[in-house]
Amino acid sequence: MNEEYTSTTTLTEQTVENERDARTEERQNTFSYDGYQVVRKELFAHLRDPAIVIRKDSITFNTACITGLEDVVYVHVMFNNDLKRIVVRGCDENDKDALRWCIAKPDKRKSRKMSCKPFAELVYKEMDWDSECRYKVLGYRITFEGETLYVFDLLVPEIFHERQKRKEETVAEQPADQETKPVDTRKGFYPDDIAGTFGVPVEEHLRESEVRQMDGYVSMGVLTGRTVPDTGLD
Repeated sequence: MNEEYTSTTTLTEQTVENERDARTEERQNTFSYDGYQVVRKELFAHLRDPAIVIRKDSITFNTACITGLEDVVYVHVMFNNDLKRIVVRGCDENDKDALRWCIAKPDKRKSRKMSCKPFAELVYKEMDWDSECRYKVLGYRITFEGETLYVFDLLVPEIFHERQKRKEETVAEQPADQETKPVDTRKGFYPDDIAGTFGVPVEEHLRESEVRQMDGYVSMGVLTGRTVPDTGLD
């Protein structure tokens, strides 16, 4: 009795395994990336991912960002008008347009608020952003020509309402029967064209993931007019 049961069980398991192998082979032989979209990283929890927060008068790189470029205290910040991206790379303190992006102590480094109203205003204008909001953009750590960079795609921002200061005159003018729901400044949201989609097609994702050359990027100093571009002439 037991031998018959064992034999039947073994046969059933073998049949299931054969069917699974057949399905696997069929999917392998017919697989294609056509029609697939790479789901945006932004649609998942990303509290520990590198990111930049842009306000109308400042930018701040989070701790994960600072940690990702070990021992880097000064950086070049570059902006690309066509791609709508910000690129950050490490540099030496005395390099032209070098910017200190963190507070460096003997035992640790931490992020710092970088005041840059002229630069932030240009970015807000370029992106047509709401001045009453702050924008958080995830950073992608890549290697380009042997150098580690962060790439921030400004077309995919998480948006947060900034906390508004209460004005007595505004409250007084508000009708008594009008109720307003407080805005949650800690809860972010995405533009409709991003929130309503999974991501982009695989081929487009591959193209967007590549930084083939640095042409088109300009430093923050040049962009804001803080320094005069080097012409190469003495």
